[in-house]
Amino acid sequence: MPIFKRRRRNAVEADPIGAFWSWWTTTGAGLVADAVARREPSATNADLTERLGRIHPELEWELGRGLHAEHVLIVTAAGNPAHRAVARRWLRAAPPSDQVWEYADLRRPGPAVTIQFEGLPPVPIEESVVSIEPDSASVHVGVHHPAFASLSVDAQQRVTFLILDLVLGEEMVETWVGAIEALADAPADGVPVMELLPAVAGFAAEHTLEDGSPAWKMLEGTRDGQRVIATAEYPLRSIRRPHLDTHVEVSIRYPVVREDGLPESEMLDELRAFEDHLTDRLGGSGNLLAHETSGGVRILHYYTDGSTPADAQLQAATTGWPHGKVAVTTTLDPGWQNVSHLAG
Repeated sequence: MPIFKRRRRNAVEADPIGAFWSWWTTTGAGLVADAVARREPSATNADLTERLGRIHPELEWELGRGLHAEHVLIVTAAGNPAHRAVARRWLRAAPPSDQVWEYADLRRPGPAVTIQFEGLPPVPIEESVVSIEPDSASVHVGVHHPAFASLSVDAQQRVTFLILDLVLGEEMVETWVGAIEALADAPADGVPVMELLPAVAGFAAEHTLEDGSPAWKMLEGTRDGQRVIATAEYPLRSIRRPHLDTHVEVSIRYPVVREDGLPESEMLDELRAFEDHLTDRLGGSGNLLAHETSGGVRILHYYTDGSTPADAQLQAATTGWPHGKVAVTTTLDPGWQNVSHLAG
C-alpha cells in the first residue's frame, strides 16, 4: 500500500478544505475512480498530492478498498497529534459516502499485505511475530520481522509502526497500545502478528462501557500537602476526538468548610450544577474530559474545537458563579498534554 506525503506550497487558499471537496465532487472523484479502474492509480497522484498539500504539507494520503464502498480515500496525520485536527476537519467536511467512495482520517486494520515503503524491500506483514504485555492502562507491544536484519534501526521502527497501523488500525494503536518496540531478534514469548488484534480488542472491551463509550476513573493523591480528588475519561487519548485541539481550563473557587479542603455535599451539588451549565453551553463544540478538586479550587478540563468560538462561550457562561473567582485559561493542545498527568 503506497504512502504519499505532501509537498510544500507557498500559496495558501482561504479555504483549502472547501476547495478540495469542491474539486472532488465535481471532477476529482470520477478521475481517481477511473484511474483505479484502469489499474493506473498513479495517474492522479500528482493532482491529489497538490490539492491535499494545500490543506497541510505534513498530511499523508492513500487509496484502498472501502468497507462499505468500492474505494476509500484516507487522509491521515500519520501519528502526529499536531496535525490530527486538520485531518478530522477534512473528514467532517466530506460529502456523504456512496457506492464508489468513502472517506477516513485514520488508517484501518486490513488483511495481511506486503509493505512497500519509500524504496525498502517488500515486507510481508504475516511473517511478523509480536510480544504482547498488558498492564493496567495499556498493551505494550514488541514487533520482530525477519526483514529487520537488512534494515536500519530507523527503517525497523518505521515499518513497525506501519505494521501496527495496518493490523490494528491507527485509532486502536493510539488509544490502547503503550510502549512500542522494534525487536532485532524474535522474542522468546512471540506469537504470530495476527493474534495481536484479538488481544488488544479484548483488552479494550474490558476497559470500555457496554455502549462503547469511554469509561471514567477516579484518582486520588496530594498536592502541596492538600488532598486531591480527580475524575477523568479513560483512556484519555486525543485520537478519539482529534478536532478537539484546544484546552480550556476553568478554575472555580469555592468556600472551604471541610478540613481536607474538599467541598461539603451541598457545595459539591452546586459545583456539579455549574459544571452542567458550562457543558450545555458547548453543544457539540467540545467535551469535559476531566476535573480535579483540592483546597477550595475545582478545575474543569474542557477540550474544544479551535475553529469554533467554544472558548468564548465557556468564558461567557462563567459569570453566574456566586461563591468565588472563576478563571478561564485557553491553550492550543492537540496532543492533550495538559491532562497527561491524569491519563494513567
